[in-house]
Amino acid sequence: MKNKQTKEGTKMVIRENYLINAKTVLFYGIYYENGVLFTFVIEGNDKFLVAMSPLKLIDNTLTSYGSSFKGALESSRKLLGRNRKMYPIKIDASLDIWIFPSKSYKKENCVWFVLNHVENTKLLSLKDTKVFLKYGHEIDIKMRESSFRNKRGCAADLRDMILRNTKGALKYDQVPEERWVIVEEMGKYECRGSEEER
Repeated sequence: MKNKQTKEGTKMVIRENYLINAKTVLFYGIYYENGVLFTFVIEGNDKFLVAMSPLKLIDNTLTSYGSSFKGALESSRKLLGRNRKMYPIKIDASLDIWIFPSKSYKKENCVWFVLNHVENTKLLSLKDTKVFLKYGHEIDIKMRESSFRNKRGCAADLRDMILRNTKGALKYDQVPEERWVIVEEMGKYECRGSEEER
């Protein structure tokens, strides 16, 4: 972890490694020394830079949680339909971390919001919106309030779909009554009821 002087003259902590977690509020790309793209992060009441791009940060986090940016994006596309331009991403369902972009993730000024840290919005002008976040944070973004609400709603839809799909998973203590015996014969497998084996 390093301290570096910013253009404003205040020292900013730079982390070499970081994982998006339950206290991450938002993050976005910021060009630092020598034009290198870093990520500005607000976590709880702290702010700092991470020495990697926002997409690298997302991919590293997903890899640590057993997924990848490409896989999470494809999952969102399949669940929400392919007629959207920007998709939310599931970081970790068990930690309730879902993120969504303010604009195309390929754009340098894309802000990534963590769904459960967005509390409310306020219309500032036709194309300007104030977003109220947990911990008392606020951010003004160049976006119609209706567009922001749609992106937030899309992330909530993704969360609802995934949680609904995983809610009814069979528990280990719910053992089915029927038993099956699988036998290999002549190089092939055959599935039989346990009664047939007696």
